[in-house]
Amino acid sequence: MKYHFTGFATSALFHTALVVVALPLLLWQDVLEKPAVPQPVTLSLTQFQPAPAPPVESPPPPAPEPVPVKPQPPKPVAKPLPKPPEKPKPPKKVVEKPTPKPPPKPETKPEVTPPPTPQPAVVTPAPVVTPPPRPVMPAQAPVAAVAKPTPAPVPVNNGAAEAAYRAKLQRLIAARKQYPRMAEQAEIEGVVTVAFTLSAAGTVMGARVSQSSGNEWLDKAALQAVNAVSGALPFPPDIHKARWDFSLKVTFTLE
Repeated sequence: MKYHFTGFATSALFHTALVVVALPLLLWQDVLEKPAVPQPVTLSLTQFQPAPAPPVESPPPPAPEPVPVKPQPPKPVAKPLPKPPEKPKPPKKVVEKPTPKPPPKPETKPEVTPPPTPQPAVVTPAPVVTPPPRPVMPAQAPVAAVAKPTPAPVPVNNGAAEAAYRAKLQRLIAARKQYPRMAEQAEIEGVVTVAFTLSAAGTVMGARVSQSSGNEWLDKAALQAVNAVSGALPFPPDIHKARWDFSLKVTFTLE
């Protein structure tokens, strides 16, 4: 029942809207179809009044006097600012090109004038002088040269002088001896026997280790000590020897 009433209300509203829309259209159509009623025309004499006279032209207004134009002062011309003085450019270094050396002149050999040919000298033959004959002497027997006997060298016993020289040489070698630092740090001791030859001037010749101490450092130090006395102790006049062979011991002990 509720649904039927809703449908009826909706239909009634729809038809009412159609009537409202269509009614003005129908009224407007009736107005257009009615004939127009003629209206009476009323005339009055006021409509036929004479036209007004044309207005009198007034004289044109006087032309305005020209306004004198004041001469404007000339605009000051901006003077250009003086340019700052340009910094003097450093003078360019002129690299002098080396002047080419002139080519060497060819050597002119002096003209050699041939020596004058010697003319043969005129030799006058000298007179031949014959010497007088020498007297013949009798032949003599040759005299035999008599050889003088050379005296035999007299042996001189200089044992004391030699012993003194040997002791002095031993002390000199001990003074020139230097203990090797490596052997001293390792606390190595030893005795080295060195054989050598001395000349009369005291020059050491042919020094060598004849008996080693067993350590290379001590052996080298002993040879250096012997060579260090070369020329320092020549033979004294009491020793008549050209050379002298020695075999001395060099001892290395730590104190």
